[in-house]
Amino acid sequence: MEKIFTDGSGDGRIAWYDETTDENFSAKSAAATSNEAEYLAVLDALTKAKQKDVEIVSDSKLVVSQLKREWHIKEPRLRELFDDVQALIKQRGLKVAFTWIPREENPAGKYLG
Repeated sequence: MEKIFTDGSGDGRIAWYDETTDENFSAKSAAATSNEAEYLAVLDALTKAKQKDVEIVSDSKLVVSQLKREWHIKEPRLRELFDDVQALIKQRGLKVAFTWIPREENPAGKYLG
């Protein structure tokens, strides 16, 4: 299983770190909020995942809980991003697990630069 840590910031920066391949990525996105940036980081990581079995690890309790369908999505833009993630998973035939970790344990954060 490929393990990818993701992170997003309030100024729209996104980053991910693939523990399996030791690859990382960071960029400035068009996100208006930190939650949008978190979703965009997940989307980018899933787009570039090399394996079909993927674990996405994030320090965003909101995003992880929404993607696990434990929490409702009230914001329309987050609903759109959630739908984009689900469509990408289906399109690529991925099997994805979502895991929450505390911010200080997330190695992707150091790539937000």
